[in-house]
Amino acid sequence: MHRTADNHNTERPRNTAGTSHGAGAAHGPRVVRETRPRGPAVHPTPHESSKLTLFKKIGVPIITALLVAGALVVIGILIKVVLDNYYFFCPKSFKFIPLQNLCDGKADCSDAEDEQRCVQPMEVKTPSTVRISNSLSILQVFNLGSQSWTLVCYDFWDNNRAKAVCSQMGFNSDPTSSAVDVTSINMPIQAYSRIDVTSNGGIQSILTNGGCVSGKVVSLSCISCGTGQKQVRIVGGTSSLIQNWPWQISLQYKGQHVCGGSIINPFWILTAAHCFPKDQQQVDYWRIQVGITTLTVLFATPVDKIYVHSMYNNSKHYDIGLIRLKSPLSFSDIIQPICLPNFDYILPNDFALWVTGWGYTSEGGALSSQLQEAQVFLISTSICNDAYKGQNLEGMMCAGRVQGGSDACQGDSGGPLVALSGQKWVQMGIVSWGTGCGQPRKYGVYTNIIYYLDWIYGTMTRAQ
Repeated sequence: MHRTADNHNTERPRNTAGTSHGAGAAHGPRVVRETRPRGPAVHPTPHESSKLTLFKKIGVPIITALLVAGALVVIGILIKVVLDNYYFFCPKSFKFIPLQNLCDGKADCSDAEDEQRCVQPMEVKTPSTVRISNSLSILQVFNLGSQSWTLVCYDFWDNNRAKAVCSQMGFNSDPTSSAVDVTSINMPIQAYSRIDVTSNGGIQSILTNGGCVSGKVVSLSCISCGTGQKQVRIVGGTSSLIQNWPWQISLQYKGQHVCGGSIINPFWILTAAHCFPKDQQQVDYWRIQVGITTLTVLFATPVDKIYVHSMYNNSKHYDIGLIRLKSPLSFSDIIQPICLPNFDYILPNDFALWVTGWGYTSEGGALSSQLQEAQVFLISTSICNDAYKGQNLEGMMCAGRVQGGSDACQGDSGGPLVALSGQKWVQMGIVSWGTGCGQPRKYGVYTNIIYYLDWIYGTMTRAQ
């Protein structure tokens, strides 16, 4: 920047010879040059000269090569980022195909590489032959001979049988079981059976002609679950901690949060089918985050397989999916499974429920960086049908508030709707759809988990 100097403060060089009046005085200023003794010229020693020559021969090429290599790496990364956003690389055929051709049902790569790691529809035709019922978790087994559900007598029970039964529901953790007096279960008296383990690890129900001598039946829990630390009840959406809801996960596509989900055992995550649109079907781009309160992309857990209900067709029905992880989760205070409901679990209308996630905190807003929780209430099917003008809500349930306010929103999809049953939390629904967010009389609609227990157990069993 140019500055104009002050004339009173400007320094000028003094003219020491310009005032002389003697002979030979110059008419202008005389320049006096200072002379200094000349020293000897400095020349590099032979040793220094050889080091300089060596550096020029070896050092300069190495530095140049490193700089070029670094530049190539940066360029390569940039090219990969650009290509990954638009193309899929086929390793065997060594070619790129547009991402829109990925998982479209047509083989574009050799050996159909582009169709092998995709979201899979899963059909479960055979209903489960085992089920847990009653608030006491009473085991029932379907007897093929009598074509009826039977109670399992504790007289013939052991831990190997417990493991075999739980394996039929997709659980491989150490189960816990106990004997319950049949007179205390408040269920119609049924036939008794014993469980035999087959050579391939399956189970066979055999009717006991002599009844059950002890009068005690099996109560079974396949996994320790639903032990969140939530204590304080706060009405309305508010920030929370993962310790309160340790089964909550973030489902992410290419590092971006898309949906929620819930841990149901070390290998399996429960979520919604609509979380996997047609252009996001490639399994390897999906990750989950567990044990986090604040959204992050660090230390994500890779996904092995993704299944959605075979009847799901981008409508509102059959909106359920399961994710199998590549390696099992290690449980802790911040990573825990949620309990699934027993098949006959019934909640009264207006029962308090909780929904959690990182979704929009207001309609048309943005994702929350902090885990949110909101208390909602079970809405009767008739009231919900009126609110949605008679839409078919089979396999669904509604929750919210008449006046609006607390609700799930975009980004919460796939997350859990849970209820406190005794000392354990039980997942009753999966965030599915709704009109707006928190609008009066526009309740949140959730996939009813009880309706899909056979599909959940059947999928986990077949894909173990």
